Amino acid sequence: MSPVIATRNLTKKFGTLTALAQVDLTVAPGTVFGFLGPNGAGKTTTVRLLNGLLLPTAGQAFVLGHEVPRDSHHVRRRCGVQTDTNLYDKLTVQENLEIWGGLYGLRSSELQQRLSALLEQFDLAEKRRDLAGSLSKGMKQKLSIARALIHDPEILFLDEPTAGLDPETSEDLLQYLRRFIAGRTRTVFLCSHRLEEVELLCEAVAIIDHGSLLAGGAIAELRRQLWPERVWWIDFLEPRAHFFAALRRAGWQPQPAAPEHHLKIALRDAAEIARVVRTLVQAGADIAAVQEERRSLKDIYFALLPREKHESASH
Repeated sequence: MSPVIATRNLTKKFGTLTALAQVDLTVAPGTVFGFLGPNGAGKTTTVRLLNGLLLPTAGQAFVLGHEVPRDSHHVRRRCGVQTDTNLYDKLTVQENLEIWGGLYGLRSSELQQRLSALLEQFDLAEKRRDLAGSLSKGMKQKLSIARALIHDPEILFLDEPTAGLDPETSEDLLQYLRRFIAGRTRTVFLCSHRLEEVELLCEAVAIIDHGSLLAGGAIAELRRQLWPERVWWIDFLEPRAHFFAALRRAGWQPQPAAPEHHLKIALRDAAEIARVVRTLVQAGADIAAVQEERRSLKDIYFALLPREKHESASH
């Protein structure tokens, strides 16, 4: 299946500043794709290039089979872009959606049907006659996303959708997006610097820093590449020291872990954990729990981030 987004050596310079350096991206159809990096990493520049709003200095970008910016008019009709600058504050919620629907060429009956559905989906029905400028930040973000969806696009670009929101409003919007994305085949391209946001919503990511792509792919695959061995923690009902010999005789290298009722063991094959448990039981161990150590997207991110950025982010 052909990718819906593909770039080859995509580069953008502003004078002497290189905002994007030879970026290769591939996004499969129907993927919720996270484009992750700190502020100023090149995320928004990439979205603008993919939508034909900026000209690349070098390289190529293809969206839905069309090269941008050459075929930008085809791409824009099939994509929706959420930003915090695409609303008219002096128009009502309904008028904002009607204007954008008209710009996309929706017929009156189709527009009203889409408008009503989106107002309900985003809990904006009771605000339809309110001026956009009077809305809370969270409501404005919902309206901005609804505006991006008014023409039922094949790709939805979300650019920092929770930026500036308080934790409660941010969590509410994330949970809504999670429900909205579930079960749909639409491709979502989410730009964010918030690790928990990307991990909650996305199945694949690309990590960018200072305009350079550090890594990309399915989160699970990145985890396997960085940590080929899976780490397991085993809890015992009694001290574990005398079980080490049994595991070592079987060829494993268990590691001590405090307190003394615990040990951890690194395994390349997940199926090995069953043999480890069986060996311990045969040695007389009473096992209270077996748990795999989960590597989060945060672990992946900081493993890939240049050391100097990693150290500064830790302070």
